[in-house]
Parts: sequence; structure tokens; C-alpha cells
Amino acid sequence: MQAPPSGDRRVRAWTWLATSLLAVVLVTVSVPIAATAYGVHPLAAFATSLALAGAVPLAVRLPWLGAALSTVGLLAFALLSASSDAAPWPWPVTSILSQAALLIVLGLMRPWWLGLSAWLAGVVVTAPFAFVDAGAAANLVTAAAITLSALAVAVLVAQRRTIGVELFRERAATASEQERRVLVEERNRIARELHDVVAHGLSIIHVQATSAPYRLAGLSDEATAEFGEIAASARTAMTEMRQLLGVLRSEDAAADTAPQPGLDDLPALVGSVERAGVPVTLELGEALPATGLTATTAYRIVQEALSNVVRHAPGAATHVTVEVLAGDLVVGVENEPATGAPGPDARGGGHGLVGIGERAALLGGRAEYGERPGGGYRVLATLPLGSDGGTT
Repeated sequence: MQAPPSGDRRVRAWTWLATSLLAVVLVTVSVPIAATAYGVHPLAAFATSLALAGAVPLAVRLPWLGAALSTVGLLAFALLSASSDAAPWPWPVTSILSQAALLIVLGLMRPWWLGLSAWLAGVVVTAPFAFVDAGAAANLVTAAAITLSALAVAVLVAQRRTIGVELFRERAATASEQERRVLVEERNRIARELHDVVAHGLSIIHVQATSAPYRLAGLSDEATAEFGEIAASARTAMTEMRQLLGVLRSEDAAADTAPQPGLDDLPALVGSVERAGVPVTLELGEALPATGLTATTAYRIVQEALSNVVRHAPGAATHVTVEVLAGDLVVGVENEPATGAPGPDARGGGHGLVGIGERAALLGGRAEYGERPGGGYRVLATLPLGSDGGTT
């Protein structure tokens, strides 16, 4: 049997403590009333009062036993005080309060039908006394109405709390599903962009292999046949790449016919961002790859980072660095604190950081981003070189 969560145990412990204090107050008040006003023997008055009041904290842990004990207490008090002329009877005020507290506990912590069963049991065992006189009938109707109202309020509160919990869980599940969907869409978008880079490399292989017998004199028949096999393999790979692209592209996505950008396009990108009001300085290292997956990925990372600066930190001075360190292409984008108010879409829409992380991971690299100690934001990506066919 699975143990209840610690939060539920804490709530039950506090509820039990509160109901125990209430039970002590009810016993203290009801014993002298039963003994003096209704003529019940002191020991019997203490026993019935303890049964009615003690059923409330008992119901926190043992609801059926608490409901049964309360029903027995109601019936016993009605029988013991039947010869008394005191009113109200057979439900004195203390019994109404005890039963209402019991039903509130059951309504808040247990299924509604359990509280309704306890209410019906109390009404049924005291119903015969309503035929004794009109006062008992009126008292029974009043007690039944008050206790049923208490139960109804408790059930409504419990239902509202349950609906709130379910709504919170549904929102959390929806947010998680939305995050997964965004991640998949971002990966598909990156794959579509990288398709052109890969296809370009395959095209070069195909052209070189096809033209090799005409460019290179004196090739043997075996070498010519091998070049033909290479060209055929390149054609097959390009066909499969096109089929893969068709699977990744959504129905409403238009085909992108423009060539994929590289590091040579960064100055134009920086210029467009500066025209948007963000001062940017660009520092490019030596021996940078001009083409290939790494170059395209680095360009897209800088593009995403600068887009975030424009949205979230307008007017912030930004510094972009791209350099080769220890066989890796290191891309850094740092911006100072914003000098203007963020745009209206600063809180939603783009998923640039997700795209940056995915792009770096696809090449076996890594990306880090976060706030700078002195204010502003920094994006740092490390991309491995040498495996994408890029050229310098």
C-alpha cells in the first residue's frame, strides 16, 4: 500500500489537532448541559458527550468509526433524555454542533456519499422521536437542515479544491506537452536548414565523381567504374535527403530556395541589427570555416542571440566573437543591460535559447547561457570542427 504524500499527512495532522481541541470544548460544554438541563446521569452525560464530540477527531483517521460513534451518541442521548421537559430535544445545540463538525470533516476529506450516509444515519435514528410531540419534530427538521447545510458547504469546498488541483495538473501537462512540441518543431526546423548544407556537399561529390573520367586522363576501367559507383551513391543519398526533407517540412511550409548563410554573412547580419537600434561590435578570428554545417550553425546561433537582444534588451551594447580555439569553433554573444523597455513580445513567442542548445547538440557541441554578474546576458556555444566538410 502506497503511503500518502507528506503534504496530506501534514494536513491530516493539523486537522486532527484542531478537531481534538474542538472536541474538548464541546465535551466541556455539553456534559453540564446534559446533566443539569436534561436530567441525564453525570456518567451517562459524559459518555454521550464524549461519543458525540470524540467522533469528530476520530473521523479524520477512521471515518466509518467516527460516523458510527456519532450515530450511537445521538440515539443514546435521545433515549436518556426522553423523560426530560427541556428543549430543544432530541437534538440539543451541542449535538447539532458536534454533528455539523463531523459532517464538515467528512465532506472535506472523504467522498460525499460517506458524509451523506452519516447524516442520514443521524436523522433516521432520531426520526421516531419526532412522533412524540410537535416540538421534537420541529427540532429534528431544524437539526437536519443545519447539518445538511454544513455537509453541502464542505462538499462544495472539497469539489472546488479538487477541481483546482486537477486544473493545475492539466496546465502542467499542457505546458510539458507544449515544451516537447516546441522542441520537436525546433529540431525539424534545424534539420531542414541543415539539409541544404548536406545536399550541397553531396552535389559536389556527385559532380566530381561524374566528371572524373573526363578530367583525369589514363584512368583504368576499375577506377572509372568506382567513380561511377560514387556518383550513383551520391545521387541516391541526395534523393533520400529530399524525401527526408519532405517528411520534415509541414504542409504549409514554403520551400526555402535561398542558400544557407555562413560566417561571411555575419557582417550583414550585424548591420541589420544595428539599424534596429542595438549597437553591435563583431570580432572574427582567423582560419574560420566559410562553409559547412559548423559555419551555418554558428551563424544561426548568433542570429538567435541577437534576436533575443533586440526583443529583451533593446539598445543594449552587444559584442559578438567567433574564433577557433583548440579545434573548436567558439561563438560568444554578450550584451550589456537594456537601455530601453522590452518589446510587447518579450515574454513569449520565440524559442531562441532552445534552438541554440539544439543546434549545438546536433554537432556534438554545447551551449551555455545566462545572466552576467554585472548585468546583461551572455550566450556561449562551442562547436567541434573537422567533421562537417567545411572549408576556410
